[in-house]
Amino acid sequence: MKKLIFLLIAAPLLFASCENKKQTEQIMQLEKEQNRLMADAASKDSLINDFLQTFNEIEANLAEIKSKEKLISSQTESGKELSKSTRETINEDIRLINELMIENKNKVAVLNRKLKESNLKISEFEQMISNTNNQLQERDQEILNLKEQLANLNFSIAQLNDTISMIKDRNRNLSEDLTSRTDELNTAYYVVGERKDLIEKNILDKQGGFLGIGRTQKIASDVNLQHFTRVDIRNLKSIPLNVKEAKLMSVHPAGSYEWKRTDKNVDELIITDPASFWEKSRMLVISTEK
Repeated sequence: MKKLIFLLIAAPLLFASCENKKQTEQIMQLEKEQNRLMADAASKDSLINDFLQTFNEIEANLAEIKSKEKLISSQTESGKELSKSTRETINEDIRLINELMIENKNKVAVLNRKLKESNLKISEFEQMISNTNNQLQERDQEILNLKEQLANLNFSIAQLNDTISMIKDRNRNLSEDLTSRTDELNTAYYVVGERKDLIEKNILDKQGGFLGIGRTQKIASDVNLQHFTRVDIRNLKSIPLNVKEAKLMSVHPAGSYEWKRTDKNVDELIITDPASFWEKSRMLVISTEK
């Protein structure tokens, strides 16, 4: 009898416990769904704000392009010969127009990609992108007509099709090429070693004389530069030696260098006039005795 009474009392409690657990799970599921919807809404809001900002930027670019076109037309409508400064201004304006058109097309491409990746079916945005593409096509045709008019006034087609970034790239390449050429023009090589070592490495040739009498030496014609140290003559002021004797085997004018000596040693070669020193040879060979 007691067991029956216990079961009758416990049953409602167990049922209530199960109901509470089920309700808790439902509440958690609803909270997750609410968080997901809030995140989707925030993402959608962010995308919409991004779209509107980009469309505003495109509109601003198109307005600036239109303003530049009107200015160019007013400068050329008289048909008179244009001054050099006016031509340069027109060229710069055309370059800016080209740059802005490229920027606009890139922005539209990004918008298209974002819209597809978002999986949002926003017909208004799709229509706005389509209208913007139509605007860009119309502007392209107007710019093409303007360039044809300028070509008739003897403007360079290449310049008219330039963009500011292209010019910057070209100038950067020219600058790098100039730097490279300048570095090459200021490059020289030197080697220091005992005479026998220089001969063994085929840096020095023997010629003339008989049985060692009257022999002279000169730099070999097929010298391997791996034995040399590469230097920039703008920076090289001296070469440390610390040897008993030293002699130049390459040709360098007297007065363009001097030896720094102590009582028993030649401490270093000092180049006093670099321009003159390297004028006849960019290859310096120093024969030493230790």
